Amino acid sequence: MIRSRLGLGTAALVLLVSTAGASCSGTSLKTPTREGPRAAWSLSVPTGENTTAIAGRVAVIANDRAVLGVDPGSGRELWRVPSGEDDEVDVAGDLIVHRRKAAGADAVRFSVIDAANGRTLWQDGPAMRVQVTQDAVLTTVCGEGTDCEITRRDLRTGKVRWKLGSDGVRLANTAVGVRPPAVPETGRIYVSRRGDDRPVPQASGGSGWYSVVAGRTLISTDHDPPSGDENCTVTVSAADAGTGHREWTRKVFAGREAGGECEKRLAPSSTGLDLIGDGRRIAASTDTGRPQVFDLVKGRTVWRGDAPGVPIDGDGHTLLVRDHADTGALALLDFGTGRVLWKAPDPGLPGTSASWETAVTQRRVAVSGAEGDHPFVLIYDASTGRRLGRFPGWLQGLGNDWVAIGHDAKTNTLTYDFIRV
Repeated sequence: MIRSRLGLGTAALVLLVSTAGASCSGTSLKTPTREGPRAAWSLSVPTGENTTAIAGRVAVIANDRAVLGVDPGSGRELWRVPSGEDDEVDVAGDLIVHRRKAAGADAVRFSVIDAANGRTLWQDGPAMRVQVTQDAVLTTVCGEGTDCEITRRDLRTGKVRWKLGSDGVRLANTAVGVRPPAVPETGRIYVSRRGDDRPVPQASGGSGWYSVVAGRTLISTDHDPPSGDENCTVTVSAADAGTGHREWTRKVFAGREAGGECEKRLAPSSTGLDLIGDGRRIAASTDTGRPQVFDLVKGRTVWRGDAPGVPIDGDGHTLLVRDHADTGALALLDFGTGRVLWKAPDPGLPGTSASWETAVTQRRVAVSGAEGDHPFVLIYDASTGRRLGRFPGWLQGLGNDWVAIGHDAKTNTLTYDFIRV
């Protein structure tokens, strides 16, 4: 699966992996009505998973065949790196980390690439685990048995900063609000001692789904309700980051589908997010089915919504809510206060559809809809709710002033449009 990270000038951007096109080859010629500006440029790309990113001054388009560097003004190809269907791409600033499975082994090799010219700066592997942050690559390499070593290298140079035996060490596996393939700050991916830059043993307890670093606290979430629980309970536990001492345990709740079934996840898998939030606060539901924002450091609810709804996406500035986890009208809320900014009708596509995608940036919101079997993408102004476009096809990426759409599925090919909105 290919992933990428966006950024252009001072604009805050969202990266998105689109999977819808993989199953839509051979659709009929009839397409939904199109509204909005024409494409700035178009390309022919493989049907399947395509993502769009802007790293530095280069647009990055990644799919199962190649990672492309493209001029964002003209669409002219600048460089190309071969890729495969199991590859992953993270982009941090103007650097790309291209990860691929090592041949014949359950391990990963990776290359760090300069997005400006496609040149490989350094490479390493195989490693059992590779975690990329904004300034580092953390690798876990294991020998026979359980003898493992964790190494931190500088992202740009590959210089080793430290090595540590992994016996008893636990690395947090989640960064709140970081949408893959975006990468978190190093301090949000592992726990460190005060005044020390190395991970230390932790004890979060339970059989948690996610582990999160928030300040000096290690958070563990468990989304499997206790036996007999019908409230879609998610248990949140906090331990001191230095000692592992349990500090508190609280309950938040997952949303429900229209039929009453618990969603369990606090963020739909289509977003690429594990948890919607801003680093220390997460979005969840209440036991009465209203949206809430919960502070992981203080262990308390910041606000509860006035009306029923399920959080489905967000960027830490705003929170996108739907009547139910899988269907219903939309509302965009201020993440800090819960104030309703605007509402929009149901786009007409269930969240269980392979074509369902959403994305949220500081200036734009994208939501998938459909007319019968024909998907389209709606683009809204994040501040006013004004609809800026309605584009037949599948969402490939969203920025503060652009959207990428894949459409006209033919045999193994999509037409890819880069549109300024």
